[in-house]
Amino acid sequence: MKKTKAARWRRGYRRCTQAGGLLVAFALVGLTAACSREPADKELRTQATSSEAESRRAREEQKMRALIARLTAVEGLEHLLTRSIDSCHGPQDGSIFENNRSPYALTCSMRADAYFGVRGEITDVLSRIRAAGIATWGPQDGEGRDMPYAAGTVTYALDYHRARGKFQDGTLMPAPTLEAPGLRLDWDRPDPPLPNRIEEPAPCPETGSAVIYWRCSIAPEDPMTVAAARARYDTVLTLSLGRWDSSAYNYFTVPRRK
Repeated sequence: MKKTKAARWRRGYRRCTQAGGLLVAFALVGLTAACSREPADKELRTQATSSEAESRRAREEQKMRALIARLTAVEGLEHLLTRSIDSCHGPQDGSIFENNRSPYALTCSMRADAYFGVRGEITDVLSRIRAAGIATWGPQDGEGRDMPYAAGTVTYALDYHRARGKFQDGTLMPAPTLEAPGLRLDWDRPDPPLPNRIEEPAPCPETGSAVIYWRCSIAPEDPMTVAAARARYDTVLTLSLGRWDSSAYNYFTVPRRK
């Protein structure tokens, strides 16, 4: 009796393992078929350098150059350098256990950081930046005025410096940066309570294997270092462009095949 039960158990186990093996095989076949439908890197490179992609690339680059030029024209700012990266990637999915399959076979994005030396008081320069109308910094009310105590506005940044980073009750104020769609301004704040120092720009990194198109540049080619600029101007300011909420983010995409 015991031998009969053991034999039945072994036969059932073999059937289960065979069925499990078939399920794994079917899953692998389905995964292979899905992968085979993905465009090859050569095809993606052709799309990343197509006339449509180049047209959108040139448009976004011109937007960035224009914004940097407008900021450079503000009295008290001197442009030091701009580090920009333009890249296109193939499908960027999570693991096979995550349900976050990218809808795109190709995504191209552009970002840049422009560095400036600040002549004179930063509060004077911030007021001139607002007057220049480069962007709408932070939330505004219905009449176009900065919302009271709203971080990201010029008014808040000025209040921060005047109050030396503390509210009237002595609590710390959040760090002051100017925020606008796709843009962010930050600057040196050496004094407590929240000291901040702009870091040196990183050199252009090597491209990864998943990168379809890559262009990184630092202009001018031999710029003044941030440390040297700080010694000359006391304060260094950066303009970051191409954030997730800008038209430069995913400026060109190719939908995935269904």
